[in-house]
Formats: sequence, C-alpha cells, structure tokens
Amino acid sequence: MKNSILIFILFTTFNSIPFIVHASDSYDETKINLPITDSNEEFLMNTICKTKANLGWDLCFSKFQNGDEKMKSFTFTNLGENKIVPKSGFGIGRDFEFMFEGFARSDLGLLIWDSPDEFESHGHLKLMMFFPRIILPSIRLEKQSNKDVLIVTLPTKEEVIFNYETKEIIGGILSEAPIRQDSQGRGRNPEVSYQGIGVVVEADSLADYPVGFRAQSNKAYATISKKGFKSCKIPVKDLWYTDENKSGNVFFNKQYITDNAFDSLLKSKCHFSIY
Repeated sequence: MKNSILIFILFTTFNSIPFIVHASDSYDETKINLPITDSNEEFLMNTICKTKANLGWDLCFSKFQNGDEKMKSFTFTNLGENKIVPKSGFGIGRDFEFMFEGFARSDLGLLIWDSPDEFESHGHLKLMMFFPRIILPSIRLEKQSNKDVLIVTLPTKEEVIFNYETKEIIGGILSEAPIRQDSQGRGRNPEVSYQGIGVVVEADSLADYPVGFRAQSNKAYATISKKGFKSCKIPVKDLWYTDENKSGNVFFNKQYITDNAFDSLLKSKCHFSIY
C-alpha cells in the first residue's frame, strides 16, 4: 500500500455516463464495474498517481518492472481552508482514496488520511470497508443546481456527493466533521461516518496503515457497525494479514473474501447480518 512513487500527469477528459462493465486493464473508473475476482493476489509494487485534467481526481496505478501499469484506486484531497480543513498549507488536508487493488472484492476500501499540519507523524489514517461488496467504487463529475459535484458510488451501490471545488462531503450516505488535533498536535481519528443500510468495518491508526503489520502485531481492533445494532470489535489480525511472499502486501483474510463467508462471521461475532 505504501512505498509509493507519486508522479502527476495530465489526462484528457472523456464521457462519464455510467453503465455496468467488467473491470479489466482498461478499467474506466467513471463507469459501474463488477469485480473480476473475490481475492486480491497482487504483489506489493511501487505506485504512480496521475491527475485527470479538469475532472478533480487522481488515478493511482501499480507500476510493474516492465513499465506496465494497473489501476488500483482513485483519490482526491480537501486542501482547505474550509469548515472541514480549517487551515491550508504544505502537507495539510483530508485525503480520500477509494481502493480496488486487483479489481478484487476482498480489497474494496476507502482510506482517509487527515493531515492537520506539515508533520507526517501527526497524520491519522482510517480505513473503511462497506458491505455488501457488489460493485467496484466509481466516480463521476456532474452538474447539480448549476454547481459541479463529484459523485462516488460505493461497493454497496450507495452514493456520496462531494463539492467539486473543495472536496467536502455535501450529500449521500457519508458525513464528516472537521479535522481535529490532540494536545500534542497529532491528528485524531478522521470523523467520517457511514449512514447507509449496509455494514461498515473501520480501523484507524496514527501515522501508519490501519491494518498493516504493526496493527496486526499490536492487538489493534476493527469496529464493525450496522444501523440499529450495537457495534462489535474484532482483532485486526483476524481480518487482515501480511503476506511476505507478496513483498509484504496486506490482504483481507481469505476465509472472509466472499460476502456470504463474512456474513457468517458477523452472525457469530456481532449478532447481525450484512443483509
């Protein structure tokens, strides 16, 4: 997920009318795409990110040694100053990265990164996964009430609406509160909340990938929630693992890569269902 090389290149725009297709190496993130597999088997590789001209988001790709690239996420940042990011400056902002590594159902997630100041060690990361995982996340630019908006469709087929200019959430099934810092200046857990009808799994960490090796080793917990039910907690190490045979990439537990398998876990541990 890390060890990334970031390169920004301008793309040309193209039609963003959504329809359902099967994801491939020519994946179009503005369309509704179906996962091509349940389990992600990708090696950890360097990442490059490219800016799409006039559309308001970046595309990120795994970079193979032979020069080939494979899309793995789209991302954008609220840079402030606004009610969510109260100040602007070098390194400051709230990043949203919608991930679909390997076009796999097991790796559909939203990584949120709050950077309250220029110190990377003060950044706080939060991973959210939404169930059921029906489609890959998609994004499109639309005009509503004479204003440009970005509409992200989550794996549950539910939508989130962002202000095109500021990247603040203005509608849909996610809501957010401003970036906050503790007394030492460190960012707090990003206050982005899910109000949909599905299930959300959340994990967070200060200055580190929330479900990476350190979280797996430190008895960290993920919180699993569904509207109308009491949330439950499951150890991060039970849901994710680090595969040294894949250069240290982090994967969702293969026991739960299908929604039916994960649903059985929820019924046993959390006493509610995805459905």
